[in-house]
Amino acid sequence: MGRNPNDIRAYRKEKKRKTNMSRLLITVLAVFAIVFVLTFRETIFKPLQGIANRLDSPGRDEGFPIVLSGSAEYYMRRVDMNFLLLSDTYLYTYTNRGGQVIAHRHNYARPSERATHRRILLYNFNGHEFSLFNRNGRVYEIKLDDRIVLAELGSNDMTAVVTTSAAFSNILYIYDGNGKWRYTKRFIDENVNAVTFSSKSNEIIVATSFVRSGELFSKIYRLRTDTEDSIVWEQELPAGAWALQVRENGENILVLADTMFLTLDSGTGELSGSYSFDSGRLVKDVYGDDFNLVVLSDYATGRTLFVTLDLKSDLIKTEIMPFEAKQVEISGEIVYTLSGDTILKHDMFLNPAGITELDDEYRDFIILDKYALLLGYETIERVALE
Repeated sequence: MGRNPNDIRAYRKEKKRKTNMSRLLITVLAVFAIVFVLTFRETIFKPLQGIANRLDSPGRDEGFPIVLSGSAEYYMRRVDMNFLLLSDTYLYTYTNRGGQVIAHRHNYARPSERATHRRILLYNFNGHEFSLFNRNGRVYEIKLDDRIVLAELGSNDMTAVVTTSAAFSNILYIYDGNGKWRYTKRFIDENVNAVTFSSKSNEIIVATSFVRSGELFSKIYRLRTDTEDSIVWEQELPAGAWALQVRENGENILVLADTMFLTLDSGTGELSGSYSFDSGRLVKDVYGDDFNLVVLSDYATGRTLFVTLDLKSDLIKTEIMPFEAKQVEISGEIVYTLSGDTILKHDMFLNPAGITELDDEYRDFIILDKYALLLGYETIERVALE
């Protein structure tokens, strides 16, 4: 016998049955979708990896010149193909077209920064706080008990933070890209002067200094951050050399000391080359992919002395330059020097390679592709490099 169309109870029962079936079908499909995504997540999300991590999102109000607010002192640095601007109150990031992406008020008394193509590290020198930023803003902030004296950022988003305390000369901490602690090393009677991350994700290189029998010495360590027996190798530098900076370039560890430039073998730590600063006082170090440059103040004349070195710290060329070097950059095979209202270009042999005339004097600059971004007192300008 068929259902009576006027039977309201039967109608409601049938409607409820259909509703329950629909809900069950939706639940089954949802569970299937979740299982499918979890099973094939690497294939699905691989094309999207890195999109949200790079500092290259479209900015607001793109274009140059960029007008600077107030009378604050600014510091500019390249971040991949974009750049940051740091003042005593704000951290800004911009695209290479001049569009602002981040404007973060940091409240750090003595802000310092480090940058890679993916992240920006901001820390409060002699304070307790440090922060990590991606393209959209701050990822995390950590406050430590001891004062921060040094911090560095690796291309793998790892952060090294060096603190000073009453019990130790320095303590080195390593944090991952999410702010999770990974490694600690305590130095009892050595001061940590420089840290850099190795091409191997679980290794770092550390430069220290200490006094022995009244004489100053420095050591370079290669350390593993995933084991308690962390020392891969250590190398003591010549007596009297105070290590200031350390970098890895392929198979070479480049060490800048106050009196010399040195190269160590990345695998063994053995010294493979050095150049002593016999003719001038160290002013600035500049690094390139294929050669490096040291700016000295000539002892005899006080004038600017350029020294170019290969990756083994062998001398390429040294020459007193007929200008004041306000800022120096290496891009590709060219040395760019900001001097007065001009940008001078030289090759690695310090032969003149061109000049770009500017409309005004600027206090800093960076090279982005075929352009120079010039930091003035009120604006940031962009000029094409001839």
